[in-house]
Amino acid sequence: MVPNFSKLCEALTTGPCIALEIRQENCVKSFRKFCGPMDPQIGQTLRKETLRAKFGQTKELNAVHCTDLEEDGVLESEYFFSILQK
Repeated sequence: MVPNFSKLCEALTTGPCIALEIRQENCVKSFRKFCGPMDPQIGQTLRKETLRAKFGQTKELNAVHCTDLEEDGVLESEYFFSILQK
């Protein structure tokens, strides 16, 4: 289980959600690099140009969710762009 899972779920459901489907080679790896470390404080030290370093507040309110596995990306895209549309 993910540490602080319930806090992450709460953070993800407190406001509007903008879902993006990103398509490119190695998209999960590339987007995770663009998002930066899950902890914005670490990002502000090591990778200041990342989304989480710029816009994240805490590990839970870290500005952006990005999938960690290729197969999860497919499931998440299906959820937002197929299942929720029915």
